[in-house]
Amino acid sequence: MYEKILIAEDEKDLGKAEKKILEINKYKVKLVQNGKEALEATKQDTYDVIILDIMMPVMNGIDALKEMRKMGVDTPIILLTAKTQVDDKVEGLDAGADDYLTKPFNMKELLARIRVFTRKNENKTHIFNVGNIVFDMEKSEISKDNTTFQLNDKESNILEILVKNQDKGVSKVELGNRVWQEEKYDEANVKMYISYLQDKFSALDANVKINDSNGFIIEKL
Repeated sequence: MYEKILIAEDEKDLGKAEKKILEINKYKVKLVQNGKEALEATKQDTYDVIILDIMMPVMNGIDALKEMRKMGVDTPIILLTAKTQVDDKVEGLDAGADDYLTKPFNMKELLARIRVFTRKNENKTHIFNVGNIVFDMEKSEISKDNTTFQLNDKESNILEILVKNQDKGVSKVELGNRVWQEEKYDEANVKMYISYLQDKFSALDANVKINDSNGFIIEKL
């Protein structure tokens, strides 16, 4: 499975060069040109590493970073800056950045930084307790005692998003955009897959349900 990288870079030639080199190194890359587009991208998909240039139009990298952290995005974020002042680096780190590189930089160094974070991601747990059931994100299955149900891709993606946002509701639109991405869908599709998950929860006698009164959220019964 390819790691997914989000790059926000307003210098088109540099962004294209970064994207090409990362793809040659077997990363799946989405390239956007400002902080607002990067923010929207994180609402629609999850990434293994995010690379933000600081100086961008519409929304700069630090403002985008702050908004991402407010949304609960915990993806490792690397800032790229042409500035060398210590205060700029401190501001970025204080805002929630995990690392930074000063332009111009060597792509080998950026690749090394990315490898550090993707290795850390590999060590993160893929097993989540959801009430009295267990969700194995890597195997796309939920289980309780000796009973296991396999989830299809959309069911697994939906549950992953809900589990990672257990402290806040996820709207139908956000859930639909992040799960269906470029595919066409409507509200009925989202509700249908939620009902599939609810049926599996019930079959496992789970002590949790997916409440949709104010955005979808997992609640204990």
